[in-house]
Amino acid sequence: MDCVAQCLLAVQKQLDENNIKYRVVRTRPTRNLSSLDEDSLCVLRQQVDADGVYHLVVGAKASSKK
Repeated sequence: MDCVAQCLLAVQKQLDENNIKYRVVRTRPTRNLSSLDEDSLCVLRQQVDADGVYHLVVGAKASSKK
């Protein structure tokens, strides 16, 4: 299952419905150059280990608000 570039909530729902184990790690930019929309996390990277557990790296989208 390809999870990259999808909303975390939608991915979690799909994984839960299919009884697939997963772990989520949240990343943040090293610099705070723009405001982030903390409520809209997106999957940036995924890796599936030998046990079938999905490891998802998620980050917030840049906010359009200033």
